[in-house]
Amino acid sequence: MFPFAHLFLSLIIGKLSGLYIIALIGGVLVDLDHFIFYIKHKLLLQPKKFWKTITVSEAPYGGERNFLHSFISWSIISIIVLVINFKIGLIFSLAYFSHLALDMLGNGNFYPFYPYKKLKVIGPIKYLSREEFIFTLILLLIFVLI
Repeated sequence: MFPFAHLFLSLIIGKLSGLYIIALIGGVLVDLDHFIFYIKHKLLLQPKKFWKTITVSEAPYGGERNFLHSFISWSIISIIVLVINFKIGLIFSLAYFSHLALDMLGNGNFYPFYPYKKLKVIGPIKYLSREEFIFTLILLLIFVLI
């Protein structure tokens, strides 16, 4: 999913819980592992190549989603945050899980148990498609209405 879907769903969780910052951290910062990929392929220094990479439906290099996009990482990080502060951990964990759920709906390569790559999830919503745009608008509308 494109980042706006993650942002709007995180904002919904933040609005319902009153913990916007925690929901945004849990729901959006999961994509930090993309930057490792972008740095590895020197895409941040090549704006045209970077733009092409993030706006095509199939990742030209593969492997953009790695360790943070995994149920294993979600479990470990969520348990740590839950132990530190249960309420914050609950919202963080829910937002983080929502990010993974949205990525599973997308048609990109999602490996729920990364680095184990034998199980791959490909969802029904194509990247940057009309369906994704409508889905994202629905999330925005929900955020505005609640």
